[in-house]
Amino acid sequence: MFIPDILVSILQQVIDGVFLGLFYAVVASGLALVFGVMDIINFAHGDLIMISAYFIWLVSIALNIDPLVSTILLIPLLFLLGLGVQKGLINPVLGREPLIQIAVTVGFGFILQNIALGYFKAEPRGYPNPVFSGGFSIGPFVIYESKLVSAVLSLVILWLLNYFLTRTRIGLAMRAVTDDRASAMLMGINVDRIYLLTFGLGMVLIGIAAGLWMEMGQVWPYLGSSFSLVSWVAVALAGLGSVQGLVYSGLIIGIAESLGSLISPSVKMAVVYLIFFLILWFRPRGLFARR
Repeated sequence: MFIPDILVSILQQVIDGVFLGLFYAVVASGLALVFGVMDIINFAHGDLIMISAYFIWLVSIALNIDPLVSTILLIPLLFLLGLGVQKGLINPVLGREPLIQIAVTVGFGFILQNIALGYFKAEPRGYPNPVFSGGFSIGPFVIYESKLVSAVLSLVILWLLNYFLTRTRIGLAMRAVTDDRASAMLMGINVDRIYLLTFGLGMVLIGIAAGLWMEMGQVWPYLGSSFSLVSWVAVALAGLGSVQGLVYSGLIIGIAESLGSLISPSVKMAVVYLIFFLILWFRPRGLFARR
């Protein structure tokens, strides 16, 4: 069956966009969890992904292991790092004016950027021999192993996150705090402990996103800026309280970005933001908000 070249190009971009969108959903999941439960505006989210990617790169190079394996090894450390950031940086500004939260988290992000610049310089770093570096063809379409594996693992991670939030006691407590903090406290939920666990879990999700990225690409000090923008767009499109909403918003962003690159690589994000503005014009609370 003959398929016109332009149709092949469009469908190829849609396939790549689906893979990218699932990855974006994981990138945004840590931000959505922290913002939903703690109501904290964390503008250092992308830079935390960036610095986690550097951690993963260092372990991969030192031990000569795949970034995905390094990510698994680093999960306990990332969780503890999340607890430390929450106790030392986030907890003092909880409940304060949004401007103070923004100033503190933006400043923290700049600190992480400058640490990366000072130690690693501006040169992109990547693991030279990832396990999933090949590709294969299905008819006229090319599937890259790294993108396929990232998409599959993203689905698994998001399913586990949804299961955790809807089927476990701690997850249900987090959802209760998200919906009504005062009522949750009256029901005997230790909100301070939930905040601590939430940021720790959010940091684990950040590390997983960084590991998936290092399987596909490279890290540099300004990588966090692009991830921060994409994450906020995904969270705003999805609305608060829905993992499924994050999946759909991630797919919208990924497919829009991929199709936009057919026009020009320099305007692909403009297509994403145009869709973002149009959707929020008609649905200011997002597409799948629970509150």
